[in-house]
Formats: sequence, C-alpha cells, structure tokens
Amino acid sequence: MNKVNPSMCLKVKKDLFIYPEHNKGVYLRNNVTSVRIEGSTIEKWLEKLIPLLDGSLTLGEVTNGLPEPYKEQVYKITDVLFENGFVRDVSQDLPHQLSESILTKYASQIEYINYLKDSGAYRFQKYRETKVAVLSSGSLLHSLVQSLIDSGLPAFSIFATQETDEKRLHKMIAKVKAADPDTLISITQLEKNSENLQRFDYIIYGSEGNDLNKLREIQKFCINQGKTFLPVTIEKNAAFAGPIVSAESNACWESAYRRLHQTEEAISSASSTAVSMLANVAVFELFKTITGVQESKKDSLIYRLSLETLEGSWHPVIPHPQVTGNTKALPIPDPLVHMLDTNHPQKDFQSLFYQITSRDTGIFHTWEEEDLLQLPLSQCKVTVADPRTEIVCSGLTHDEARTEAGLSGIETYVKGLYRDASPTLTAGAGQTAIESMCRALQNSLHEALAKTKEYAASSRLDVSSIHDERCRFLIKSLSKFCPETKVYSGVKVFGLPVVWVHTNDHWYGSAGLNNKLALERALKTALIDTQNNENLFNPYGVRVNSIPCETQLQVISLDEQSLHETFASALQTLEKNNVRAQFFLLQAETILNEHTAGIFGVTLSEEEQS
Repeated sequence: MNKVNPSMCLKVKKDLFIYPEHNKGVYLRNNVTSVRIEGSTIEKWLEKLIPLLDGSLTLGEVTNGLPEPYKEQVYKITDVLFENGFVRDVSQDLPHQLSESILTKYASQIEYINYLKDSGAYRFQKYRETKVAVLSSGSLLHSLVQSLIDSGLPAFSIFATQETDEKRLHKMIAKVKAADPDTLISITQLEKNSENLQRFDYIIYGSEGNDLNKLREIQKFCINQGKTFLPVTIEKNAAFAGPIVSAESNACWESAYRRLHQTEEAISSASSTAVSMLANVAVFELFKTITGVQESKKDSLIYRLSLETLEGSWHPVIPHPQVTGNTKALPIPDPLVHMLDTNHPQKDFQSLFYQITSRDTGIFHTWEEEDLLQLPLSQCKVTVADPRTEIVCSGLTHDEARTEAGLSGIETYVKGLYRDASPTLTAGAGQTAIESMCRALQNSLHEALAKTKEYAASSRLDVSSIHDERCRFLIKSLSKFCPETKVYSGVKVFGLPVVWVHTNDHWYGSAGLNNKLALERALKTALIDTQNNENLFNPYGVRVNSIPCETQLQVISLDEQSLHETFASALQTLEKNNVRAQFFLLQAETILNEHTAGIFGVTLSEEEQS
C-alpha cells in the first residue's frame, strides 16, 4: 500500500545525496539513513523526478498525462523517498504571515526546522513572537544579545544585572533596526522581586560567577511562575549552558552546579571567543525549544565548554538529592524481618555503573581498570566525584572486581550525602536487602577498626588448616610475592573477628562479620598493597608498620554460612557486646534505588551495661 497520494506536495530535503551504481541502481542517503534502489534505469528516473519535487507541485500534477506504468513507477519511487525521510509533504504545513524578506533572510533557520519537523515558517513565526528576557552583564550580555538577534528574534528585553556598556548595546540595537523594521529590543531595569519579568515566557540568565545567588533567585521565580529558565554560567574554571528548566523538567541549575566536576584549568578570565561560543549554544537551545524541534530529554543536559581548548560537549545531569530534598533515612525497626520481606530480581549493576560515570557530571568520575596490574587479582579503580575519593577493589574475576568497585563507589558517595546529618553512618548496596545490610555493617566494622588504633595480634593462625578455596588462592598468591607471609588473629572489634596478615614488613588487618570474611579481606588488603606500587585507598582493611603479637599457634574455623546466617550471627554478637546496630533505608538518586535492592545505612553505638 502506497504511503503517498496525489494530493501531496513533496519537497526533497537538502541533506539527500544520490550515489549511482553503473547499470545496477542507486544509493540514497541522508544524515539518518541510507537506502539502495535496484534497477538499471533508476538513475535516469531520479534525474527527471528530483527537480519536480520542490514542493510547488502535487503528485497528481507531476504524474498528469503519464502512461499508467509510468505513474506507478513514480509512486513507487516517491513512496520509498517519503518512507525513509528523504522528502516531506509541504501541503500539510500550517499557514504563516512571514514576509518574503524574512523568509529569505532566515531561510537557513526555517530549513533547519523543516528538516526535523514540519511547518518551518509557521514555527519560526511563533519563535519571533515569543516573549524573551535576557539578564546578564558585561561581555556575556553582549554575546547573548547578538546571538538572539542573529537567531531571528526581533523583540526581547534586556536587563543588565551589573554595570554594563549600554552604548554598545544601543549601537547593536540601532544596527538591527535598520535591517529589520519589526525590531523592538528594550533595555530595562529589573524591579524588586522581579515583578517586571511576569510578562515573559522565557528567561535567559547569564552569570560570570559573582551573582550566583541572584541566578538562584531568578530560577526560583521562574519555577514558581511556570516560566522556562535557561542559565548560562562562566565561573572560575566552569563554563556551561543549561539545563533548560521548566515546570516539567527534573533538572535545575543547582543540581548541574553540584554535579560539575572541577578541572585543573587555570584560566583567569574567559576569552571573547569562548563567551560567544557559549552564548550561541544557549540561544540555539532556546531556539530549538521554542520551535518544538528539541527532544524533551534535552532538559536534563548541560553543554560544558573548556575555556582553555574551546572544546565542548553535552553531559547528562541527574537531579541532586540534596537539592530535591531526597535525603531521608528511614529507620528499620527489625532488620531480620525486613530482609525476609524483601525480594528483588537480579540487578544489572554494570549498566548502572556506566550510566552514572562521566568525567564531567557523573556520580563517578571514572570507573575502569586503568593501568592497574590484573594478576594475581583482577583490579578496578573507581573515582567518586563527591567526596573526591579513589578506591581500588579486587576480585578473582574482572566482573567481580568491577562490581566491587562500583558498589564501593556508591557506598562512599551515599555516605557523603549523609555525613553532615550522621557522621558515623555507613552505607551498603547490593543485589538483595540482606547483601546491602551486610555490606553496610561490614563497612561500619572497617571504620571502627581504622579508628581504634589499638592493634594487637593475639595468636598466629595455622595456614595449613585453612581449606576454603578463595582464601587458599589468596594465600598462595600472596606467598608468591612474599614466602614469609604469616596470618594472625587480632583483638576483636565489638566482639567480631579481626585478622592480621604480616608480609613485606607491614601488617594488614581487617574486621569481618565472621572469620572467613575477616581473613579474606585482610588477604585482599595485603595483595592490593603488594600488587600496586602506589599507596591507594583500600576499602578492605588497614596497614600499619608494626603491632604487638603472640606466636602461639591456633586453628581458625571457616564454617560455610549463608548471608542470612552470617548477618543474624553478627547482630547477636553485637548485642552480647552491648553494641546497638540501628539500620536505615537511605534515599538517594532514583537511579541508584531502582538499580539496587535499596541502599541501607547503619550506625553502631556502644550502650552502657545495666
């Protein structure tokens, strides 16, 4: 069934390229797709047909008087062209009242709209009728005004937020008035409480870093009044446009500002070229939004420009929980009951970690192996953006190491969100609620061990009695580096086991929910330090130069336990030692909660004996 009909007025889009194959057919391609049409005569058909598809004739008029087989061939060809987006039907365009001079002057803008949507002239007319206000100062204001003029907007209001060269602005306005009689650009003073912004639909605010509180004030006004807000920021070493903020959008300038990673650029002031580039990008985004060619997802993106290299790129912005107020810790009265009531399907952690990693705006700055040695243990490094922390995790496989690094990164980030409200809270994330709570408790034990500083080894462990496969592999790997490796049992933390590994003239200690976890983490701590030349942040344990130790030999029991048994036993041990474990369900970014079994927090507090 044909998708074209005789009443259509088809017009070829300007990005169509035709590549003939001699006596075989042709390739048609544009910026989106490519199609091959077979036939020895198809090239000649297109040579005759393409000039007629200029939007001035209907298909009925094009085929009028042709024999029936020729008509069918025309409809077959135009059907392929229309279906693949090489032509569009201008008969459906909405009417407009633009003059010929405006159509000619702004032909490229209209053609751009027509390429992505329809009714380009009508949409451009609506753009010219939009009420826009631009607030800024200095060179950024001049650049924004010039970009708005070049875009084809004839009427808008200028509000100088600080001292600005108004003579230059008046010259710019006078010049454009001479070329476009519809020009109505005014320079106005901003009233108290921004009352004279009420009549505008779109508000651009350009800041050079010394008026950020005013920017926040105008953004709040726009959100409350249902207006669209577009911030442009040049501050120290950060230059970015967006995100576009509207009543429907999730992102805002504050989230973008908090997400932005600091760079090592040391530019004292932005060049005029950089300012103009950023202004052009911002106005072009406004143009696309008003004309309706902008995709809705763009409102959560910012365009970051390097002031040193003038390279720019788009980056996603996730709403920041400290901006949205989504940082509530919900107490869990009975964690043992909670873990039985929750059942979650398998989570795709790798996809989550990729989504939250960006060198400009991600929760993770990096998440990769970099140049870390991958033998004997696989290793992965994650750099958390806030608080800026580099963490190296290891595993028996690459997937295990990458998952460990990603989860440790999330836990470090979420702990940072709550550090002001609860400095002692630690976080845990995982595939299930029980795994998440175990990780949170394990992280709390790690911090407790790091803070005690009262380290001692109570007895030496008989390595030959260890039959656990993972621990045996770790011991064997460590012995390759240092044959004199020895393992000791340490002074317990809150009644839970501590294991020390003595190798390479250092002591590596770790606390665990049970003997197996304490031993495995202590061995990993030693291996990470031994396997890498640099001193890296180690999430598994601590390193000290010396501790007092006893040499009495002891056999360690590594009974196999499920996570449920391990967790319940650890809670029981804490209770016996008068330590209260308060668990919380932590709120953070939606993407984190959706791709994990929930993020859990725990605080440990010693209670007085009655």
